[in-house]
Order: sequence, then C-alpha cells, then structure tokens
Amino acid sequence: MRGNDVDLRHLTPVLAAMALVAPSAAPAAEIGPPGALPARLAIKAAEAALNACSADGYRVSVSIVDREGVTRVLLVGDGAGPISVTSSRRKAYTAAALGVSTGDMQRQPPPPGGGAVQLDPEILPLAGGLPIRRDDAVIAAIGVGAADRSDKDEACAQAGLDAIKDQLN
Repeated sequence: MRGNDVDLRHLTPVLAAMALVAPSAAPAAEIGPPGALPARLAIKAAEAALNACSADGYRVSVSIVDREGVTRVLLVGDGAGPISVTSSRRKAYTAAALGVSTGDMQRQPPPPGGGAVQLDPEILPLAGGLPIRRDDAVIAAIGVGAADRSDKDEACAQAGLDAIKDQLN
C-alpha cells in the first residue's frame, strides 16, 4: 500500500455504521412495514404519557407494544416500582391482543369461565391499556402502570395517544 492509499478493510465497519444512522430519503412515517407504528411515534407517545403522569405526581412505567404484543418502547419513570414495568407491558399487550381498552374490560363483568383471562396469563384487564389504531386497524398499544388508581393510568395513556393522533393518518 502506498502512502495516500486507504485500507478499505478498516473503513467498511465505519461505512456500515454510517448507513444505519444516515437519514433516509423516505419520510419517517413510511419507515417500517405497512401498518406498523414508527419508532419515533412510539417514543413520542410513551414520553407524553410519562410526562402527563409525572406532572400529576404519579410514578409509572409506560410500555408500547406492536400489534403482536412485542415491546417496542419501555420507559420507567423516576421512582416507579418494579410492578409498574410488568403491569404497563401486560396492559399494552392486552389492548393490542384484544383490540380494546383495558379500562372497558375492567368495567365489564367477566365472561363466564373467565374468557381471554383464562386462556392467556398475560391478559390484564385493568385500566391503563389502549389500542393504537390506524384506519380502524390495531397497529400497536400503549400501557401505563402503577398510578394511584388505574383510571389515572388510563388518562396518562390517553395523553400518549393524543400526542400522536394527528400523525397516525
């Protein structure tokens, strides 16, 4: 190798890393598979929900899951307990899997035999989980866990949805 030549073997990992973080020509809302919630919107919703609860003095965790129930975002608020992590994820999972508000489930009498709760131990019918929809299809869900009362969890989850609702269409 001559003095001005560049050894490309050392440059390849750098170029690969740059390709991963380089801005895409496509708008952010189009990144990912059709019907998926873009990561930037999932993060924005989770932050808005956490901020809403924190402003009211609640120590919570916020989970965003995709439509299959896989965790995309988890934010654990300052002072939130370990149960908040589990409850936020399970509420989000429930809302995604069943396509309903977990608060609506909580307010309804359980079906004979326990229904989905009996079939799937991850189902948690406590308020705080809301499906995230685009064109009436569930694309993700948000769950908030560990406010003083589950109706507060639901209000914070709604604040998360409100932060991104105009960007979902």
